[in-house]
Formats: sequence, structure tokens, C-alpha cells
Amino acid sequence: MSVAAPLLLLLSSLTSPAGALHATYGSPCYDVCSNPTNTTSSEMVCLDESYNTTETGRKFQECVSCELQSNYTDAETQISDFNWGLYNLRFAFDTCVYGYPKDVNTVSTPCLVACLGLSPAFEFELLNPNQNNLRAYCATGAFADNHIDTCSNCYNLTSTQGYLANFLEAMRYECHFPVPTDTAFPISPSDIFSEIQLPFYNRDLLNSTAHDPINYRLATLIGLPVMGFVTFVCLCTMSLFFCLGWRRRYVRRERASEQQRWKTLAVEHPWRGPAYSPQEMYPPGAYQQQPQPQQQLQQLQEGSGFQFVDNDGRSQVVGHSKQHVKETTVAIESDISPVSPQEKGKRPEDFFPVKSDSKS
Repeated sequence: MSVAAPLLLLLSSLTSPAGALHATYGSPCYDVCSNPTNTTSSEMVCLDESYNTTETGRKFQECVSCELQSNYTDAETQISDFNWGLYNLRFAFDTCVYGYPKDVNTVSTPCLVACLGLSPAFEFELLNPNQNNLRAYCATGAFADNHIDTCSNCYNLTSTQGYLANFLEAMRYECHFPVPTDTAFPISPSDIFSEIQLPFYNRDLLNSTAHDPINYRLATLIGLPVMGFVTFVCLCTMSLFFCLGWRRRYVRRERASEQQRWKTLAVEHPWRGPAYSPQEMYPPGAYQQQPQPQQQLQQLQEGSGFQFVDNDGRSQVVGHSKQHVKETTVAIESDISPVSPQEKGKRPEDFFPVKSDSKS
């Protein structure tokens, strides 16, 4: 009896439900994920490079990738392959971050503090999976978006455990948009096992007819300023045409009014001064035909003198050319006797002496 008890305890430990790589019986992934012994936390790796460099990591990635891409569903339990694939991701996250149910190669990072709020959700019914509680962690208050964002962003900043952030995003998508049975998981395994962080999905990837609120919001943000600018340009153009038309009409009215005032003044105050002919309103020389330069030269050569215009505007011809002036010498006889030499140099006082005052 004493020998049978330890043997029974050993057998119970080997068959405990602490396995991680679960798969739906009869699915194409069952042979990929199962082996003769029951799997435990030792089937987990926690570093990104271990999924490509170790046999354990490659086996885990192959098993989960197969399950997420499979649309097989157990007819009795209604559990799909992707349900077990997400469960295996959850088991790996719980093992690497919280060391539950067993600590395996836990890396010391500050992200453990950032992810403490999610610990109750990940440990809830982890060791007793069935068709009723595979998604039970989604209903816990600990699995909140603010806790997920804090934890996911922290692991995304690390250089060795970025895969864990994508595991968390894949589980969040399943909680927000439950994938129906007989359907493959919409997020590609190659995106999950990647150092590039998965985005936060706020729409159902399987519903292609669903409207994307982000796209509508982006279209609204882009369309409203464009429509506002086009409306503003149209209003400015219409205002410009209106102002130009109003200005033309205003100038036309002002000109017509001014002409009407002049006509009214001409009728009310007619011109009463003497009527002058156009010829009398200008100097006489303005209407006289001026001789051409050739004629002027001919006149000068003929001895017509020179011509000028006086202050009254009249043309005057005076003087004679020396070509036609004859010099004549006329002898003028005078009875006045010539001055004698004695009289030369005399002043009038010498001939007419001035009488002096006797009283002086």
C-alpha cells in the first residue's frame, strides 16, 4: 500500500491537466500539436529568437499557426481549432510574464509591473479549459483595454519579447469580435509571430461589408476643410463679380447724372455774350497761311527784308535787302562857314560870358 501510493501520485502528475498545446481531436492540426506525453509549461519559450532557433519554439509556432488557420470544429464540443490556438497563446503569456503555472525562463523586465493588472484574467480557469470557459477571461474586469494597452506597449518596446505584445492583441481581438465556429482566425499567424506590433483592431475583420469608422472619420476630417475652402473661394468669386457689377452701374449712373446736370445748366443759363466767329476768337496770324520755307528764302533773295510777328499776332515785313539798295551820295551845300582854327576848342562861355552879380 505504501508503494502503490507514490506510484499513483506519479501517474496523476503525469496526466494532470497542465498541458498547453491543446488541439481539437480529429483536426488536421492534432498530429502537429500532440505527442505521446502530456505537454506542460516546458513546451513554452519566452524569447522571440527562440521561436526560430529552438525545437521547442519552432514546434509551438507550427502548432499555433496551424490552429489559427484551420476552420475545423469539433461537432460534439463545438470547440474550433482557433480556440485552442488562442488558449495556447494565453498559456505562453501567463507562463512567461507571471510564471504561472510554472516559471520557465522568466526574463526580468519592468513590464511585469505594467502587466500586473491583467494577472487575474490570465489565471482565470487556465488549468481547466473546456467549451464553457475558453473565453471566460474576456468577461473579467481585469481584462480591460487600459490594462492591455499599458502591458502591450511595454513589451513592444523591448527588443527580446515583442511577440508577447502580439499574443495579447490577438486575444483582445477575440474578446471584442468573437470569431464564429467553422471559421479560421482572421489575423495571420505570420503577423502574430512578428516583431512588428499588431494594431488595435476596432472593427470586425471578417465582416467585409462593415463600415470602417476610422476611414469615415478620416474622410470627414479631410473632406470638411476641402469643402469649406471650395465654398469660401466660390463666395469670394461671387462677391467680386457682384462688386464689379455694382461699381460699373454706379459709375454709369454718376456719368449720366453729371451729363444731365450740364444739360440742365445749359438750358437754365444760356450764353449771352457776343457771338464770335471762330476766326475772331484767335489772333489774326493764326488763320493766315504761313509761307513755306522755300517761299521765304525766295522773298529774302528778292529783297523783301525780314518778317516777324508782333504782339497782336500780325505778320510784319520790314527792311530791305542790300542786294537791291542803291547807295547814292548827295552833296549838301551849307551856308554856314567853317569854323576857324582860332575858334576850335572854345566853349560857349567864351563867346557868351556870364554876368556876375554886382552885389556879390
